[in-house]
Amino acid sequence: MKLDPFGSASAEISKADCRVAIEVVAAVRDAVGPDVQIMVEMHGRFTPSTAIRVAALLEPYDPEWIEEPVLPENPKALARVRAATDLPIATGERAHIPEELRPFIEESLLDVVQVDLTHYGGLLAMKRLAGWADAYSLLMAPHNVCGPVGTMANLHFAVSTPNYKVLEHFNDFADPWVQDLVDHPPTVDVADGCFAVPERPGLGLRLRHEVCAAHPRTGGRIALFESGWERRGSNGGS
Repeated sequence: MKLDPFGSASAEISKADCRVAIEVVAAVRDAVGPDVQIMVEMHGRFTPSTAIRVAALLEPYDPEWIEEPVLPENPKALARVRAATDLPIATGERAHIPEELRPFIEESLLDVVQVDLTHYGGLLAMKRLAGWADAYSLLMAPHNVCGPVGTMANLHFAVSTPNYKVLEHFNDFADPWVQDLVDHPPTVDVADGCFAVPERPGLGLRLRHEVCAAHPRTGGRIALFESGWERRGSNGGS
C-alpha cells in the first residue's frame, strides 16, 4: 500500500498484497466455517476505487462488515463504496460529536455505528446516539480498545440498548496487569464468547490504586501507518 508523507492512506494496494489479504480471509473463513462472523478492518486506508475492488473480492467470504473502507471524514467517498457493494459498512470510531456523523447517518451510508464511548461523551451521549441510529434502523457496535473501566461502561450501555450488535474487546491481548487495575474486571466467558451482564452496584468495579501507581503512563502508541505496527512492541510502537 502507498502512504502519503503525512501518514494517511493515499490510495492503493498492490495486486500481490491484495491476493495475500484475500487468501488470509479465505483461510479464516475455511477454518471457522460459515456461521462465525468475520469483520474486515480497512482503517480508512483506501480510495473509493480500491475499496470497491477489495470489497468485490471479499464478497464470497461473507464478512459481517467492512470497516472504514475510505477515510472516515469523507461522506462522498463512502457513498461511492456504498453504491458499489452489498457488504455492510461500519464506521464512526473517530467521531467525537453528532455533526461528524450526520451525513453518514442521514444519507444512509453505513449500517453499523462504531463511535467510541470514551471519545463521544460518555453514556448519556451514547444513549442519544443510539436512539438517533435506531430511527434509521442502524446498529451500534462501539469501538472499544479501553481497559477494564471503559469496557465495563460499554457493557452497561450494551445491556440497556436495544439496537446493540457487538462490543469490540482487546483486553485479552493486553499486558496481564491491565486486568489487575480493578477489583472485578470484566471477562469473556470462554464457553460462549460473551461477557456476563453486570450485576454489581454502580459501574461494577473499583480501581486498585496501588496497581495503577505501579504502572504509570508511558506515552506509548500504536503507529498504525508505519511498517510493522501489527507487531506492537517490536518495530511498530508500543
